[in-house]
Formats: sequence, structure tokens, C-alpha cells
Amino acid sequence: MNIFIDESGSFVSAPRRGTWNAVAAFVSSEPDRKLKTVLNKLKRRCRDNFSEIKLKDIDESDYFQFLQEIAALEGALFCTATDAGCNDLDTLKRHQEQQAEAVLTHVDKMKYEGGREALQILSKQLANLSPQLYAQLYCQVHLINDTVSRMIPFFVQRNPRTLSMFRWRVDQKNTSKTELEEAFEKITPALLQTMSIDKPLIMIRGLDYSYMADFIFKDDETPEYLSEVYGINVESSINIQKIIRADMKFIDSKESVGIQVADLLASGIRRCLRGGFQKNDKAASLLGRLMVQAVQNRPPLNLIGFKDGVVEEEHTRNAVKNMIMSCQPMMKRANTR
Repeated sequence: MNIFIDESGSFVSAPRRGTWNAVAAFVSSEPDRKLKTVLNKLKRRCRDNFSEIKLKDIDESDYFQFLQEIAALEGALFCTATDAGCNDLDTLKRHQEQQAEAVLTHVDKMKYEGGREALQILSKQLANLSPQLYAQLYCQVHLINDTVSRMIPFFVQRNPRTLSMFRWRVDQKNTSKTELEEAFEKITPALLQTMSIDKPLIMIRGLDYSYMADFIFKDDETPEYLSEVYGINVESSINIQKIIRADMKFIDSKESVGIQVADLLASGIRRCLRGGFQKNDKAASLLGRLMVQAVQNRPPLNLIGFKDGVVEEEHTRNAVKNMIMSCQPMMKRANTR
């Protein structure tokens, strides 16, 4: 399973509502050559000779055709978006302080001193991030958690063999690690582990999880503290840390067809939420076809609000409704005659 991640927008607090930023993960079980074929067709339509093409260089009709061709492949799109116009500095700082404190909620229950120290360090790292960096990191952590929690039940019903390995490829912004990449690698696994305690990853009875045996807790690997301290039974539970640590690399998007596809999808979602397409409802429907149904038919993309009032603009509400109506069902429908 290949997971390609890229973002669109700076995540800097903005003076007006409707200033959306997005980070997207395109999950693909297809070989790179199929993605490359679709991307090259788009470049030819745009008469583009550059190694990487951006949404601003693409006609709307060509982009829509690209979305239709991507939908014909075995893939799924996950996205987290936030309106920077709602994220003033005071709001972000309060949210950041609350999250740093939340990390320490169960510090007194940790059995070993090393575990307590690790939580203290994590809390300080979160508290010391800049507001912009915190907003982007928070969205990325939620994106990864949302991607893992939905891609596994989605693909285990359709192509369980693809779950034998998880390759994460994230867009690298510079030749040396940026502050975001450093924070991402250090903080993300711990936050995901904390999130999985509150909301464990589901496994559907009767389905074939044998291909992902390396990512399921074995009897001698079961974290005892979860049952002893939190009363959580982790029998046959998925180890989210192993999934994200197995093979995660930051690479130049020019070297990755998948990241270029993720960039075009993230940019399309951002433009759509802003009402920027001439045929915005059609754009929302085509993007929605790539997404996966969420629990209780909530939006298939995760809209992050650091305070109340996440969506106010009518064009954004309409776009989200179209995505809900168009997204792929989570449960595979049985064949009927």
C-alpha cells in the first residue's frame, strides 16, 4: 500500500473567513506506472514540458478529466482541511496549550519513569511549536489517523493483499529537514498512539487480516499498561505505530508521481472549498468519488476547527454535501443477481 501526502496552503492565520488550507493523502495499491500514465496524459493535454505540473496551469476541463481517470484506479483520497480565517493566533495558542496539557492527562498512571519522562518531553515539544506549525502538524496527525482508521477496513474488503506493507511518502520541502518534518517524525507517533487509546482502530470480524499480521499485536507484544491502567483489551489489535514507522520517507515531489498526484488533489480540494471552480459542484462530486465514506455518513474529509463555526460559506457547505453524496461506500456491497 502506497500513501502519498502533500498539502496546499501555508496554514498561516488569515484575516478573512473561507481561507482554506488542506493536507491530503492519496492511497494507492496501483503500481507507479499507472499513476504516471494518468499524470502524463494530463501534462500532454496541457502541453506541459515541466517535470511537475500545478493546478494553476491546468484548464478546468482537463483537471476534471484527470479526476475521472484517477477514479478508475484502485485508490482512495483522504483529506483534512482547516479555515485559516477561523484560526486567529489567540485561538491557536489556547488550543495548543490545551493539547500540551492533554498529553499529560495520564502521566501519573505510567508504570515506568521513562514513560513519564517521554510524555513530559512530548508536551513541551507541542507547547514550543509556532502557531502556524502547530496548526499544520495538528491537521497532518489527524489526516494520518483518519487515513489509517478508514483505509484498512476499506481495502481489507476489496484487496487485502495490499495491506502487507505500508509505504508513506511525504513531500519534502527542502534538501535538509524542516522544522515541520522534525516535529512530524518526533511527535506524530506518540500522538497517534494516544489517539488510538481513546478510539482504537476497528477490525471487522470475518475478514482476512492475515496479510497485515506484522502490524497486529502478538500475544507477547500486547501493551500490558493498556489493560492494567486503562482497562482496554487489545487482543487482535492493530499497532498503529508500526504502520507509520514501517516505511516513511520525506522525498522531493519531482521524484514521486504519487506525491504530484496528491498535490493536485489537495490543491483541488482547497480550491473547491473556496468555491474557486467555475463548475464547483461538479468538482466537489468528482473529488468526492475518490473519497471514502465516514462513520454515520459524516463528511468524507475531516474539517478541523480550532473553535466553533468551521463552515459558514454556502459554496463550502454545498461542496461538502456533494462530496458526501459522491464518496465511495465503506462497506463493500455484496454481488446480487
